[in-house]
Amino acid sequence: MQMKSSALYHLWKRQVFLRNRHQDFDRLLATRRFSSGIYLIGCAGEIVYVGQSWDLVRRSIESLGNHYHRVADTKLPWSIAFAPCSPDEMDELESTAIRTYAPRFNTSLPSIAKSLSRMPEVVGSAAVFQDQKSDCGAFHPENLRRQVDAAAQNSEPPWAVKKTRRKTESKPPRQPEIALEPVEWTEEEAAGLVQAYGVSLSEPLRFKINLCEDGSVITKDGEIIGTWTMDENAHPSFFPDGATEPLIFDVFLGLLCQRVAEWYEAENGQVIG
Repeated sequence: MQMKSSALYHLWKRQVFLRNRHQDFDRLLATRRFSSGIYLIGCAGEIVYVGQSWDLVRRSIESLGNHYHRVADTKLPWSIAFAPCSPDEMDELESTAIRTYAPRFNTSLPSIAKSLSRMPEVVGSAAVFQDQKSDCGAFHPENLRRQVDAAAQNSEPPWAVKKTRRKTESKPPRQPEIALEPVEWTEEEAAGLVQAYGVSLSEPLRFKINLCEDGSVITKDGEIIGTWTMDENAHPSFFPDGATEPLIFDVFLGLLCQRVAEWYEAENGQVIG
């Protein structure tokens, strides 16, 4: 089902990319109806994550929001590709794609037994951000072949690292030309992120749950219900009023807000706004 423009706007806003969507990405979303299937996220010439969802558009953007903030260089080009399929095919197609490409942010396989089967069939891809000159190149044939070759030679792909016990030393896996290192923030930098990503207190409270620039969490009705912070990996947490330990943690700002709203409404027996 095609997402409404207002829902897409708010979904995009919650990821805090601070970059506008590319018209090619909007066109891809507008001209095709995506439901269940596989999505592939590319950055700087390589596929960095493969996922599955019953709602490809929403989940791919949320997933992009998570992995985008793990890469230090915020000016790199990104692309997304879609491979629709039925739900009963998703484990097989996702597992095979992860094993074939060994994306750096995939640390597990849905099914090792199904990971030597069929590959997902991509029906469309597009550049993600407006300030990109073109797509990121991850889905160009020559880059796909290079990534497949590198994955085949990698004795410790990211999806298998946690399950591997090496008895002897071997050569480290070949690294790509552009290093995409996960970001680690100091306490001061994490506090700065709260200010940078938080909603301005001078603006109207547009969402059910608003994570504000001063660290407060305020409902759309104007009630202050707690505080929020970001950890060293830029992942947000919610602290109810008076709490010293976080009650809710998530890797996505948008999902944190959704879970806080659900918690508040359950606690108070009323709907926000």
